[in-house]
Amino acid sequence: MSAAPISPTTSLVFDAVAEVASIAESYARNAVGFALVRDARGAAYSLNCAAKALASAASTAQALRPAQQDGGGQ
Repeated sequence: MSAAPISPTTSLVFDAVAEVASIAESYARNAVGFALVRDARGAAYSLNCAAKALASAASTAQALRPAQQDGGGQ
């Protein structure tokens, strides 16, 4: 079973989501390291950055949702 082809723009959006999610993963891994060495400031900073990166990835992923066909009401 093959996937339906996607437009070049959609492909770029997927790439952007993957890149930002990868950045979030890096910050989360750093938070683990800081927590293991009991560095509260580093852990908090890394978790904050990871959260912002995940929020950015989620926001970007909204562009992948199909457009509403009901006039945009709800």
